[in-house]
Amino acid sequence: MDKRILILEDEIIVAIDLQEVLEAVGYSTYVVHSYNEAITALSSYKPQLAICDINLGLGANGIDFAKDAIKLSPQIEIIYVTAFSDQKMVTEASDTTPFNYLVKPWNEQQIVVTVNMAYAFILERMKNNSLTKNLSLSEYKILDLISKQKKSKEIAEILFIAEKTVRNHRYNIIKKLDLPNDNNSLLKWAITHFNKK
Repeated sequence: MDKRILILEDEIIVAIDLQEVLEAVGYSTYVVHSYNEAITALSSYKPQLAICDINLGLGANGIDFAKDAIKLSPQIEIIYVTAFSDQKMVTEASDTTPFNYLVKPWNEQQIVVTVNMAYAFILERMKNNSLTKNLSLSEYKILDLISKQKKSKEIAEILFIAEKTVRNHRYNIIKKLDLPNDNNSLLKWAITHFNKK
């Protein structure tokens, strides 16, 4: 997999530093300096990860970009880089469920370790997505509800189907995911792997 990182940073020297550190350890990067450039790069560059400075001077900030990026590319992970630890801003940033925050001044090791961890998570999720892509829409909905710790009876009521139908779906999901045939194995898998976003 080509590991593509979008760097959204309005300070050119900081952006170049980030780019050099990440390219030296094998990542592909694309640097932009504004919200509009970053939105355009989402469709042309298709990054799996975006490193965003929260404060971009005037206009839309890194949090605005993250909110829109998640709508346009739901699988993207966000790492914020900021010199500010203002509580209101941190709360607003948290709403975008970022992978991590790095506070300036950061060091090279922090950047590399954080990005390596993000890609370990991204690769694990891609592996899980390839397993769940064989599920039918009904099975997918049921797996989602199982991950929220709903019992078969509750799932049947939510989806307006018979409890026996839910049990049949559970059995099929277990087969497709190649899990041991017991309810706990499916529950554990769902909680651990499914729908982390």
